[in-house]
Amino acid sequence: MTQSSTSVAIVGGGLAGLCAARRLTDMGVTCSIIEASDRVGGRVATDTVDGFLLDRGFQVFLTSYPEARQVLDYEGLELHEFLSGSLVRWSGRMYPVADPWRQPLEGMKSLFTPVMRLGDATKLARLRQDALERSRAGAAAEPDESTLRYLRRLGLSTEVIERFFRPFFSGVFLDPELATSRSLFDFVFAMFATGHATLPAAGMGAIPEQLHAGLPPDTVRTGSRVRSVRPGIVELASGEEIRAASIILATDAAQAAALSPIRPRVAWHGCTTSYFAADKAPLTDPILVLNGDGPASGPVNHLAVPSNVAASYAPAGAALISATILGVPAAEDPSLEEQVRQQLTGWFGPAVRSWRHLRTDRIAHALPTYSLSRAPNNGAAERLDETVFACGDYLENPSINGAMLSGRRAADRVLATLGVAVTD
Repeated sequence: MTQSSTSVAIVGGGLAGLCAARRLTDMGVTCSIIEASDRVGGRVATDTVDGFLLDRGFQVFLTSYPEARQVLDYEGLELHEFLSGSLVRWSGRMYPVADPWRQPLEGMKSLFTPVMRLGDATKLARLRQDALERSRAGAAAEPDESTLRYLRRLGLSTEVIERFFRPFFSGVFLDPELATSRSLFDFVFAMFATGHATLPAAGMGAIPEQLHAGLPPDTVRTGSRVRSVRPGIVELASGEEIRAASIILATDAAQAAALSPIRPRVAWHGCTTSYFAADKAPLTDPILVLNGDGPASGPVNHLAVPSNVAASYAPAGAALISATILGVPAAEDPSLEEQVRQQLTGWFGPAVRSWRHLRTDRIAHALPTYSLSRAPNNGAAERLDETVFACGDYLENPSINGAMLSGRRAADRVLATLGVAVTD
């Protein structure tokens, strides 16, 4: 039986595992990441198809994420910004909804569209203030509630809830019912309010690649599937045993449960994204389009033209369009593609019929749910025994920031067990 050793073995090379390794190596502790696939990044990945950059499911990076600010080189990522706002497709027309704090004039005009009522202005100001305050405080003083209940209790009009908030935040949380905890809504709203939604020039996969590049050579072992984890030993499917003083399980919740005594009750939200190539973009601005008519009008919840945000997402003279559906429909790809084209033809006209379908991503496990019954882990990595810890966004909140934060906190717990003083 082949044996090897390392100070800390990290099972999983997603964002949490990479950030755990980054923290450990910064503190002078050697570690090894053991990744089953042929790449790092977990659910954050980008593929090149016919010269187009296709993220695995539509994703954006929020520049205000506090953990990301500590570990990523934003300049190196070459981040390109979406406009702060959306276009809402409702009743046969497109209506702009702008951030009034960044675009005061356009924001005022939004109040005179069918997307909202004049009375929503003061309530939106209160919502923004509350989100910023709660985000800074780190915890809510009052009892938690669902996002939808909060929006209704605040007194926002049915129009703005159903035509803007539901499609926008359903797209963020992948939760069409907006049953997601208000605590996560406050955090995400504050991130949008204080930063920008962006795409890296090389695609979302550039984020884990940058973290990987910052680690010592040979830290990551890809193509190495783990069979079991027990105190001090990681056994690979090949039969090799890796001995380690500490082990961090940086897999998703289901894999962690299969490898260890942890039994997290984690449900998932899924999504489906269809990518199309076009000779001409259906929009001129780098902006998100929301389906304000609801699912009865067609499967697409939101649409973006990533190449309008970052030109590198498409070859010269072409445009990349992404159309995202909440959940994973039962319809086969050809049938689903036709439903998408039919809906988008109503939005943009017959040119949609000439778009070339590139790929459809069906992602059943896109984001862990974050309901009222699933409180955050209050900053503590899951400790399975004296030497084994777990991390991942399911232990913090379902976001890039949550994954990064969980990885760093797991590393800090390991450093404490090794007697290494942690410095920021």
